[in-house]
Amino acid sequence: MMPVSDSDARASGPASALIADRDPALRRSLAALIRAHDPSLRIVEAATSRETCEACLAHRPVLAFVGLQFEDATGPEAVARFKSQGFVVPCLILIATQIFPRWTEVAQHLDAHEFLRLPLDETHIAGLLQAHARRRQSTRLLLVDSAAQSRTLVRRILATSGFNLSVEEIESGPHALKLARQAACDVALIDLGLRGGGGGLELACQIREVAPGTPLVLMTGGDAATMAQASRHFGIDYVLRKPFFARDVDRVLYHVLGLRRPYLLNAITEALPAQAASR
Repeated sequence: MMPVSDSDARASGPASALIADRDPALRRSLAALIRAHDPSLRIVEAATSRETCEACLAHRPVLAFVGLQFEDATGPEAVARFKSQGFVVPCLILIATQIFPRWTEVAQHLDAHEFLRLPLDETHIAGLLQAHARRRQSTRLLLVDSAAQSRTLVRRILATSGFNLSVEEIESGPHALKLARQAACDVALIDLGLRGGGGGLELACQIREVAPGTPLVLMTGGDAATMAQASRHFGIDYVLRKPFFARDVDRVLYHVLGLRRPYLLNAITEALPAQAASR
């Protein structure tokens, strides 16, 4: 187990991944999987609730696997303890032997990213680690909307996404097309009601021609399911219904970037009224 010290907390170095569970065999298995998929991460281990809190505050991990039961306290109590001192793990994965009632509410309260059920599913963990690495990378997003107020609102939502988004705001189709032609973006988010030219759908088709590898997402206040069915013939990857939230944006990004969506995100969005429709 890597000791926690003030010098560790101050030292600059590689990003850390915390594995906090009372089972040493489980910690070893998770550590091996993390090293296999992302050797750049420094592994920090904790066996108790107190060590978990101390490790989080000292090492500020970007990724943490936390068991729900320790000898001295519960996992949620450990998470609540370091949260009360101002630290939130960017990617918190809770570990449990079984699904329990209201688990989604508990996970949301703790700002968890995923819920991992034992025994370990290596395929699940591999997909989770791959997605985590991609989320940390910069994702260039082109936001095209004629209305300044709408762009401001969408930008605020995007700022709370779990992805590291670099947003370029454009108010007109011609400007957006020029930018798409000159500089590649990872995702284009286009308002269907874009003023000028043929609207958002026409712009999306034009971007498809000049930047065929760019995933295209349309925003609409209308019937997203009907629009998605009609627009797939034009190469639209996703139709997002307004109003939407950061979790809906993340769901879209997992889809268009070809990443495995967290089980927890699926459970939360499926339990809510549908906000989006995909191809």
